[in-house]
Amino acid sequence: MTTTIPLTMVARNEARAIGPCLDSLLASARAAQARLPIVFDLLVVLDDCTDETRAIAQTRNVRVLESHGGKVEGQRRGFREGAPFQIFADADILLDEYALFGICDAMLRDPQLLIAFPRLAPLPPRARTPLAWALHLYNLRRGFSSGRSWFNGRLFALRGLALPSRDELSARARDLPPSRFLDLRADLLAEDILLSRLALIRGGENALRESQDGLVRYRAPETLRGMHRYHRRMRRELERTDALFPETREVHARFGHRSCDLLAAAPRSERLAYRLFQGALALCRVAFAFERICVERGLRPGFDPWPAIEETKAL
Repeated sequence: MTTTIPLTMVARNEARAIGPCLDSLLASARAAQARLPIVFDLLVVLDDCTDETRAIAQTRNVRVLESHGGKVEGQRRGFREGAPFQIFADADILLDEYALFGICDAMLRDPQLLIAFPRLAPLPPRARTPLAWALHLYNLRRGFSSGRSWFNGRLFALRGLALPSRDELSARARDLPPSRFLDLRADLLAEDILLSRLALIRGGENALRESQDGLVRYRAPETLRGMHRYHRRMRRELERTDALFPETREVHARFGHRSCDLLAAAPRSERLAYRLFQGALALCRVAFAFERICVERGLRPGFDPWPAIEETKAL
């Protein structure tokens, strides 16, 4: 018996990436369907797109819907009831032949598994700078850490968990102190932080699994500006999750931190790259703190918490 698996891709102004991304996703889907008793129901959700994303997606003959309000709202729009699990994909990644097979096989084999995700690897940097090299190595070596108890939201399969609605978020934020910088009454901007915590609470470490079949490639930040924007996204969502879902703080304290335990055995050149990365990260932390002060005190007019990281948007 063939099982239909919903596959949702949320895209916002991804004209430079969605074409090759969809080509690789469709090829990976064909390979998975040839090996497993499944068929994918692919849906591309356009999140307030103003470029040629729709036209490019339609050339691949995929179903397209409109959404407003960010990536998480687009995922809610694409969520389909009654399926054994859902798959969500970004629109700026490249899947190899086995990427979808690996996560689907894991979910089908283990009904207790809540989240499955593929291995990730950054594409070679285009910029020829020491920082681009350091950022590439850091991502390639996965932070020089042997441990991982969370997943990245670029491609993942999800079972038995759902993102909270806007009404639930509003109710949780109602009695919290106001913050211009965190804007606790706004919708979630990233899903992987909260879903990782919820999966760990419900099923422990075995609730999340990285598939060893298949690989997804992506373009990591290559500039200090891009690194700062990525750091701000992550830190802001971590703090918002702590405030809105205090019941998840304990599991984050247990599983959300990783040590660079592989760094000591790395080649000297990679240790030097890591030091450069750490120096740039220190600058990002200072910029993050300064920006928070400016926004909270009303010294900065306007605030976009999720600006595009331009160097990551072309495959």
